[in-house]
Amino acid sequence: MKVIVIGAGASGVVAAINYKRHHLSDDVLIIEHLDKPLKKILATGNGKCNLGNAKIDFSRFNNPEFAKEIIADYDYKTLFDSVSIQTKLIDEYAYPVSESAVSVREALLNECRKLGIKINVEEQFENYEVNAQIKVITNKNTLVCDKLIISGGLCSSPKLGSDGSVLKIIEKHGYKINEPKAGLSPLYTIEKTKLIDGIRVKAKVSIIENGRKVHEELGEVLFKDHGLSGIVIFNAMSIIARKPDLKHKIVLDLLPDFSESFLTDYRKNHSFNEFLQAFINPKISSYLKERFTKENLIFESIKNLEFNFDKSYGFDFSQVSVGGISVEEINENMMSKRENNVYFIGELLDIDGPCGGYNLTWAFASALRIK
Repeated sequence: MKVIVIGAGASGVVAAINYKRHHLSDDVLIIEHLDKPLKKILATGNGKCNLGNAKIDFSRFNNPEFAKEIIADYDYKTLFDSVSIQTKLIDEYAYPVSESAVSVREALLNECRKLGIKINVEEQFENYEVNAQIKVITNKNTLVCDKLIISGGLCSSPKLGSDGSVLKIIEKHGYKINEPKAGLSPLYTIEKTKLIDGIRVKAKVSIIENGRKVHEELGEVLFKDHGLSGIVIFNAMSIIARKPDLKHKIVLDLLPDFSESFLTDYRKNHSFNEFLQAFINPKISSYLKERFTKENLIFESIKNLEFNFDKSYGFDFSQVSVGGISVEEINENMMSKRENNVYFIGELLDIDGPCGGYNLTWAFASALRIK
């Protein structure tokens, strides 16, 4: 048997390793259009590689039931122990003990070498044809295989390899594809925020979708020149991207550790400037005074600071794409329902989750389904 894997990213490399372990006599080839494999994994967890999460909340995935079916039996410890990477938890977030994405990359590539998996770099996948066997066409070769595993990523972080080219090929084969949108990224707001550019605050962030609260999360918000950033904002952007035609507001509670009644009582016993001085960053105080002018409106905004969503920062600043091949197109073993022995895994599918190891969990777990 000959197996070709398209894309030497996280899911593609793990799929190749897993398949080869089950079929040692089969030939496995990975085709990668960049000059090196596993480039994108080096950026995860700010270089520390947040490779999993011990407390996955499946409701936070798009298409949560399908994600749960694929991930339920997956154990990151088993996978990484098998390639000589020890893991540890920081809160619920799983990292290699080395806290180095380079360690993870080298461990996976070393396993490929031990198993005899070949990786062709700087080779562009151009199309495929399914007959008795599968013909794979690249800019350098026309190859024949018995199984084709496609894991080329979508559109996020194109400099790291996900340029959307693979999806255009798949679209020609008649698959239902939900248009990719940029998720896990900063966002632009209609309201200008230049005055507080660079300020970070702990806040409770709510997403209001057509007047209804659909998400709430506590975390650090970074104000930017023309919008908002930070992990909680990245997560908010993914939720907004799933329903781009609806109107969205982002509401910040700037003092989540203090009740409104406590703040009201404190205000009664102090001048308003003393109140602001006690609780609010001076630059944020200046911003609120400029934006709202009246004391009562400023006070109300502290627990309820509204921003109207304008647009995403785009794929160049995005960690994951929202959208992709519909999960209706594949079975529980990741094989296409349209084309026999063609498989789709990882970010190509319409499955995405928040920051915190969710998306690498999906990449690895979907790869391990193919045996």
